[in-house]
Amino acid sequence: MLPYRFRKYGYGLIIASVLSLVLGLLMANVFEIIPQTHTRFISMVMYLLFFLGIFVIVMTEEKDEDEMIDSIRRRSIATTAYIAFGLFMLTNLLMSILHGFRNLYSMPFVSSLVTVLTGNGISCGFRSVDAYIIIYLIIFRISIWKMRRQCKEDQA
Repeated sequence: MLPYRFRKYGYGLIIASVLSLVLGLLMANVFEIIPQTHTRFISMVMYLLFFLGIFVIVMTEEKDEDEMIDSIRRRSIATTAYIAFGLFMLTNLLMSILHGFRNLYSMPFVSSLVTVLTGNGISCGFRSVDAYIIIYLIIFRISIWKMRRQCKEDQA
């Protein structure tokens, strides 16, 4: 685990990547300062920096790291694994059903829904590791927030 002070660097990376992405796309599409061919490179680098920032945030310890935080981390990882398994089973079931009904799969809405669920063609699909890191971070932060709120209520 990284020390707590690294969390601000993670948030800084996220903010810098989002602002740089917006600025880069504005410069390429609106002001046409950067050639249009470089926008894919810009967005991929900013995507990498964004998830590097999220990874740094996930890997930093809390200010007051104790056994309760460790327990919450383990429960959050387990919950994320359950969600990942459920989405995996749901997409496989959906693919099995749709391949059984070829006429249903040819509808544009259904085929685009399958593309999003399976992660084919979209870099942040539900099977992407990045999406699971974000799901873990959300579950962990909500659990920490609930624990701290409950501790404040118990003290009052």
